Amino acid sequence: MHLVPLDVGHHVGIERQMPVGAAVLTATLRGPHVHFALDSCILRPSDPTDTLMDWLDRYVMRDDVTIAGYQLNDAVALLDRLPGEEWSPLLRALAGCGQQHALDMTARSGEEPVTFQQACACSGILCAPVDANRRFADWMRSDVRGLAHDAEVDALATFRLVIRRLAVLNPIARGIVGAIADHFATWLEHADHPAAQAHVADLLSVTD
Repeated sequence: MHLVPLDVGHHVGIERQMPVGAAVLTATLRGPHVHFALDSCILRPSDPTDTLMDWLDRYVMRDDVTIAGYQLNDAVALLDRLPGEEWSPLLRALAGCGQQHALDMTARSGEEPVTFQQACACSGILCAPVDANRRFADWMRSDVRGLAHDAEVDALATFRLVIRRLAVLNPIARGIVGAIADHFATWLEHADHPAAQAHVADLLSVTD
């Protein structure tokens, strides 16, 4: 999962990051094969905020789900800013306090967390460029196509970061991760998603 934050107050001199969308890459094991699906949901300014939470519920609030992401704690903090959430079951699940397993693969340098963009740069993994002015202008015009594409690019980058860090942190999982990476690379090559095609050329090794 990758959440899309937008600084909705920067034009008036107020730092106010709010979640306006998310993208989710699901990996489902069916027999010997791993099946992938990529989806995104971006709120327009006139959309009710519970639209995003309801959309995330469909992916996250199942007993057999393992939630994986980068900076999941930041995602929880952002979603908690939405009106009326007040530490919902979805937020508890993302924080690892529900029935679902949650893997937050955030890297650290010393005591400080490494940002998503920094982690991607260090790992040689493609992520979407952040142009706060363009994103804000597009969102205000309800033109969310670019935000959806960026969200999907970053969801794929998040998955690549997650499986790479799993392979490094857990030697036992290394073989499993390698097999998943092979299935992932095959899916990327054939997926009908511009975001997937953007990652095809960027995929440097099977360990990604």
